[in-house]
Amino acid sequence: MNKFVVVVFPDEAKAYEGAREFQEIDRAGSATVFGTVVVKREANGTLTVKQRSDSGPLGLGVGALTGGLIGLFGGPVGMAIGLAAGSVAGSWRDYIHADVSDEFLDTVQSDLTPGKFAVIAEVSEDWVVPIDVRMEALGGKVTREGREDFTDDLMERRVGALKAELAERKAERAGSKAQKMERKLETNVASTQARLQRTAEKARQRLDHTKQEMEAKVQKLEEQAAKATPEIKGRIQQRITELRTEYDGREQKLNRAYQLAQEALRA
Repeated sequence: MNKFVVVVFPDEAKAYEGAREFQEIDRAGSATVFGTVVVKREANGTLTVKQRSDSGPLGLGVGALTGGLIGLFGGPVGMAIGLAAGSVAGSWRDYIHADVSDEFLDTVQSDLTPGKFAVIAEVSEDWVVPIDVRMEALGGKVTREGREDFTDDLMERRVGALKAELAERKAERAGSKAQKMERKLETNVASTQARLQRTAEKARQRLDHTKQEMEAKVQKLEEQAAKATPEIKGRIQQRITELRTEYDGREQKLNRAYQLAQEALRA
């Protein structure tokens, strides 16, 4: 499972050293680092992005988390959603709660006090020691959590709820007698259909972005494996297997959500 890692540092110099250490860890194959972002908690409590390592499909996860944190800390919503590009939930609150727990967010918010810096990363690691030892040697405090794609489950449930709601609105319309009420019920049906169509489109869009992200990560892992020792190469191959398994599960959920929505719209 991929993980989000947030390392809080007391000053800017240590944060940049931390970002370089992530690159060294990736180069050694001890973990695979898919992207890093260096941020500062300003005196007014907001977050400022100081450095970002990857803005393409490989950095979608860390970009979404960073964007969500910017929104959580009261930063510009436009910047938050921009950093979260590739997500489809619709607001920074959705982005940030798509992949991590409130407990993780509370810890980051508590540790990252005004004046401090942090390195935000998405990694695939076999054990926590390589990252923890190097970051703690620099005075960093490490918080990590497995990246859970709650949005995929949420989208599937949302489609199911909208499908049931659409059936109810159509039943109401079929039973209506008064012309004035019929017009109102027709509007209700159309509104629910539009919401269901938007949700279906989001499921399809998220599936496309998830595929792009997975392909970029596999390419990164394969390039890393080509330079690794036989022992490290075996670990990296296991990371690739886990990544593909995770993607298959996400693909099934999103495809099911899309198909359910299309069936309801055709009914």
